[in-house]
Order: sequence, then structure tokens, then C-alpha cells
Amino acid sequence: MMLDRPHPDRPARLLLGRERGLTFIEMLVVLALMAVLALGALPLVHNKYRRMKEIELKRKLHTMRAAIDLYHEYAAQGMIEPWDLDWQMYPKDLEMLVEGIEVKPALDQDPVLIRFLRKIPVDPMTGEAEWDCRAYDDEPDERNSRCDNLYDVFSTSSDFALDESLYSDW
Repeated sequence: MMLDRPHPDRPARLLLGRERGLTFIEMLVVLALMAVLALGALPLVHNKYRRMKEIELKRKLHTMRAAIDLYHEYAAQGMIEPWDLDWQMYPKDLEMLVEGIEVKPALDQDPVLIRFLRKIPVDPMTGEAEWDCRAYDDEPDERNSRCDNLYDVFSTSSDFALDESLYSDW
């Protein structure tokens, strides 16, 4: 039985209601379902973005700490000249690691300029290239914006991580 062709016993206007496609109400229901699904996925996307920033923060902290440790290793081997009388074999600040230090590999060799960092990294949590630091003589929980003997670096962000720890404690 063909429903698309007019039948001699039925008027043509009855066939208009049988056109194929979505009605306005069906379209609204579909859009409402899509909106509910999108709202449910929003927190997942937000957490994914924060997790990516946290990974980037950990990587940058690791890079800076490795540069500080390498500087200290060269200094402990006597390959770097002291920059101050109170020098404790740590760099003065991050800029010193970027500008470069003359390292003397051996007594009979000329010093070589080594840059421990290409640039001061941007803190992904604050969007600025500023970090808190701790000097070698500071207390373990002390944070400063300037240090004389750069021993460790921290984020200046006061926000909480996904694991509910402070970014500044990392």
C-alpha cells in the first residue's frame, strides 16, 4: 500500500500531515538532550585543562630545579668562581642561570660560558615569569620573591590543585 500517492477515496490534504522530517517539538527535545550532555561534559573538560596546566607547572619546576642542582654540582667541583663572600655554591637568582656562568672544566682549560636556562619560564598558573624562592639559609616553609642564594623555586599562585594541595607548596 502506497501512502505517498493520493488515493481516490482520500483528499490530498490528509497526506500533508505525513511528510517526513522532524517536528518543532522533536527538535526542541533533541536540542535539550544535547545541552544536558554538553553541560555534563563541561567539568571534565575544565579538569582536563587544569590537569594539563599542572603537568606543565611540574615540568617547569623540575627544569628550574635541575638547573639549580647542576649549578651547585659545578660549584661543588670548583668549576665556578664564587660570586660573593657568603656564597654557598648556589646561584644568586634565576637571571644568573639565564645569562650564563663561566665554568672552568679543568685548570689548563679556558672557561666556557654555560647557560643553565634558556629563559625564565612562565608560571602556567599565574601567566607571569615570576617565581617565589627559598635561599639556602631559609626555613623549609619560607617563601620570598628575592633570594640571595637560590636553593629552590615555587609557584606564586595561591590556588589549590586538583589534589587539594597548594600550587605554592609543590
